[in-house]
Amino acid sequence: MAVTQRGQNYQAVLMLRGQRYRKTFPQKGDAEAWEKKIKFSILNNIEIKETSKTSWTFRKAAEECMTIEWLGEKSEKENESKIRLLSEFFIDHFGTDEIDINKIDTEVLDKFVKYFRSKGNSDSTINRKLMGLSKIMRFAHDRKKVLELPKFPTKKEQKNRIIYISKEEEIILLDFFDFSWGSIYRDYYIVAVDTGMRRGEMLKLIKKDITSSNVIVWDSKSGKSRDIELTIRAKKVLKRITLVLKDTDRVFPISETQLRYYFEKMRNTFPEMADVTPHTMRHTFCTRLVQGGKPINEVKELMGHSEITTTMRYAHFAPKRGTSDVSLLDEFSSGLE
Repeated sequence: MAVTQRGQNYQAVLMLRGQRYRKTFPQKGDAEAWEKKIKFSILNNIEIKETSKTSWTFRKAAEECMTIEWLGEKSEKENESKIRLLSEFFIDHFGTDEIDINKIDTEVLDKFVKYFRSKGNSDSTINRKLMGLSKIMRFAHDRKKVLELPKFPTKKEQKNRIIYISKEEEIILLDFFDFSWGSIYRDYYIVAVDTGMRRGEMLKLIKKDITSSNVIVWDSKSGKSRDIELTIRAKKVLKRITLVLKDTDRVFPISETQLRYYFEKMRNTFPEMADVTPHTMRHTFCTRLVQGGKPINEVKELMGHSEITTTMRYAHFAPKRGTSDVSLLDEFSSGLE
């Protein structure tokens, strides 16, 4: 069996069980994928339709979904990466991602879960990949290319687990909240994730609560005020915002309803971040400090926790080494402005 160039096209030729299969394509990659698909189909007694009138392959469904649903959207790059990861499973399992999408059943999904577990993925990460595949299959089903949708398993995630934002996710969020009409939600994200302030504290923040290097929280849930050192990027954001404000002006003149609306919009755009809320920035601030080695008792004061037991929920993130300042947040956010 071989793929050979014929003029400007590529021809795939396959001899299997005494029968010859041949088809010509404009692209070499398409010819090679077809060759793998036919071989797998014959060896496994599976009929893979050649026409999109009755069926789509996974690759076809993913490409169509990308073109119609995601191309040009803020989630485009994220979904390109997602499709690439999904394709890796089908290529590993079937030898090609040109598998008839109707062949993706519950048994295949079980193997999907086992495959990504073997890659070290957590249940929450696997759930996000399943959501991506489900979106593609529902897209195909709406266009009558899938006869019946399989039941997608949802892996049980650890209860009371701490949700925090990774550097990769932060890049996505910073891009999403950078609206053409303004950056107030992007600015809100940066200050919230770099200070750990509660939503209510953020929305009450006024200009005179900010110094050249710190922000002071006077009205805290614990009843105690606290002083938080600012990161380099948080200083830049607050300096820019407060230049035109009076001392008693709110730094972020938005409502809780508006904040919830745009986070819900973000979650609809990125289903894999369905558990990210405005409070997640506070979890992230605490997690990053503990991961960087800041002592738990100091983190407690910065977070404004009444009891050390609350802060101890983050103790398992602590490394063996230690540090004593917020500069580790600058290291984490380097380049993310």
